[in-house]
Amino acid sequence: MAQDAPTGSGLEEITVTAQRREQSLQDVPIAISAFSGDQLAARGITDTYDLVRNVPNLTGNANVGVGTSSSLYIRGIGNAESIATFDIPVGTYVDDVYISRQNHNNFSMFDVERIEVLRGPQGTLFGRNTTGGAINVVMRKPGTEQKGYIEAGVGRFGLKQMRASIDVPVSDRFLTKFSAYRLKDDGYATQLSTGIDFNDRDATGARIDLRFLPSDVVTADLVLEYVDDRNSNFLNVVEGDDRRVIHNNLLQGALVGTFTGKKATLKPGNEATTQAATLNLKWDINNQLSLSSITGYRKTDHDFLVDSGGELPRVTTTRGFTPLLNMGEHEQVSQEFKLNGASFGDTLTWVAGAYWLSEDNVTDFANASTNAITGVFSVAGDRTMKNGLDTYAFYAQGDYQFADRWTATLGLRYTDEKKDFAIERNPGAAGPAFSTAAVAAAGIPLELKEQVWTPRVALSFKATDDVNFFASATNGFKSGGWPARAAANTAFIPFKPEKVWSYELGMRSTFLDNTLRMNVTAFYSITDDIQIPARIDVNGTQISTTTNPANLDNKGLEIDAEWAPTDNFTLVAGIGIQNAKFTDISASVLAQAAACRANPAAFYQGAPACNANFVDQFGNIATPVRSPDYTISLSATYDIQVGSVTLSPSLGWNYSDEYAIGTTGSPQSTNGTWSGAQGYINAQLAFAFENAPGLTLSVDCRNCADKAYPTTAFGPFQFLDRPGSWGARVRYKF
Repeated sequence: MAQDAPTGSGLEEITVTAQRREQSLQDVPIAISAFSGDQLAARGITDTYDLVRNVPNLTGNANVGVGTSSSLYIRGIGNAESIATFDIPVGTYVDDVYISRQNHNNFSMFDVERIEVLRGPQGTLFGRNTTGGAINVVMRKPGTEQKGYIEAGVGRFGLKQMRASIDVPVSDRFLTKFSAYRLKDDGYATQLSTGIDFNDRDATGARIDLRFLPSDVVTADLVLEYVDDRNSNFLNVVEGDDRRVIHNNLLQGALVGTFTGKKATLKPGNEATTQAATLNLKWDINNQLSLSSITGYRKTDHDFLVDSGGELPRVTTTRGFTPLLNMGEHEQVSQEFKLNGASFGDTLTWVAGAYWLSEDNVTDFANASTNAITGVFSVAGDRTMKNGLDTYAFYAQGDYQFADRWTATLGLRYTDEKKDFAIERNPGAAGPAFSTAAVAAAGIPLELKEQVWTPRVALSFKATDDVNFFASATNGFKSGGWPARAAANTAFIPFKPEKVWSYELGMRSTFLDNTLRMNVTAFYSITDDIQIPARIDVNGTQISTTTNPANLDNKGLEIDAEWAPTDNFTLVAGIGIQNAKFTDISASVLAQAAACRANPAAFYQGAPACNANFVDQFGNIATPVRSPDYTISLSATYDIQVGSVTLSPSLGWNYSDEYAIGTTGSPQSTNGTWSGAQGYINAQLAFAFENAPGLTLSVDCRNCADKAYPTTAFGPFQFLDRPGSWGARVRYKF
């Protein structure tokens, strides 16, 4: 949310770039939640994962064991898999550059100008087609005056953090900004066998922004960024006096000789290191036409050794219960040319462009499992996968004001893409003999190609200067891929693209002399061939894999509201309601469900008809995951003047109805795949001093009631959200 200069009393205008140009939020026919940098701080949003409980119908979790990767779902569409053969249904963009991989999409927020969360498919204007939505992060650009801030803080679990940024204008034509942060804590979960604390955070980031203004009509922004983030998420349980403990006994070096290569020597934990560069060139050709070139490069190295199970005390092996090792290198290059214009006396505003993206991914990964009954430890795979992507697209969208208060929007995008896949068992490795040749011999394609048209249409009616209605229909798609964790060469059966149509009716309005903003969106979405786990038959053998067993229909309502009845009090609310359900379920899944209902005991005998994926142990069809019937977020901020000190208390409450948290789930399941209702309280108190301009002190708590809610499940094991925490910070702006 960009807070511009006041337009009178009450709320300030919000400027967003959801349609790839600057517009007032109230004029954009898209469901958007937007946050300024100050609002992010007031709500305690310090990384992208924190957005989860602050946006209507947005849910998610840290990936199993991997805290740098956030699995995000909007309107029931998301993806819990971070491996490189799966695309992201909720895309993340930083300064207009798409982040291809989910491995490092949970990053710390420092020096952010605003964040826009777009709900629904983004199939026309954004670099990579997404079915669920997009998170658009806009970083603050260098200023023309020398200024900055420095912030330091401490908190629970030994937290120490520091953030700083400074603008250094070299001249009127050359502006620079230098930003950095450091964050470290001791971890909140103790491994009982060693006394070592896990689930710690150790992150360092630096960013250099260079702005060149060679003329009054040309702007060049070059950004260089480096982030190293250690952030693990080991399975833990609450015992005794609310202490988080880890029962697995996984130790560094215990898997040497079991698995090959350097990955076997990794410390238990997770680390993602990213280097990125962005060059954004803009040429204002005239008052009605501008051309932009956006070049992006991003390289992420992702290493982890985690255990996705093992809370059972009787499992004493130092190799872990279900260890997963990974060393991945992920590199992407993108180029976009974008033309913004206005025609016919500004009655037509339009954007058109071309986009290209290339990816190269190399993943050396291995996993093993322990039989819960016999205790036998077996290697499921030790292999190296290589996969790549080359895609290009052309797009155009125009807003035509054809009458005094009526505007029609028409957009279209053409996408052409090619993916490739190769896999080999590592030399000297145990486990299945993976090979690219054997995959091809099984009749499985090693290349996937797609050519897709994705349109958008919308109609807006400005009933008054303060009330705007719209109706829209938007198409989006997420391409197919391979289930890279397959256990046999014959099981790398590709899944098909996921395609969605979303229909929306909305109102954008301000009332009460511009003190109340009320934005309401009703939606109905139809997702064909949704990509989720299910059992399929391969040559007479039932296997569990990612496939397209059904469609997903969802309908609901979303409300974003902000009320500022006085200059010193603000109340913000976000409400999401949805009703997601699977439709057009495949005949094979229905047959599995019927077989399971006919013999319920088969689940406990290991029969494939009763599985924990799309059919639960009672023969019920799964409930769409991370699709609570309703979500509520409320926050209030009040400024109080006490002498020369301004006190600014803020209080937030987030609540969601119960929902499925496994890969798929059912409320009747007994294997831990259901969340229960969840309510969080966050609070902050800030102090500003008239006698010390620029100085701010603040104390806060997040998850103040220290709730231990499950956010995801792996088999019978539930992964808990972060425990409650407190912190204190001092910030000085100069």
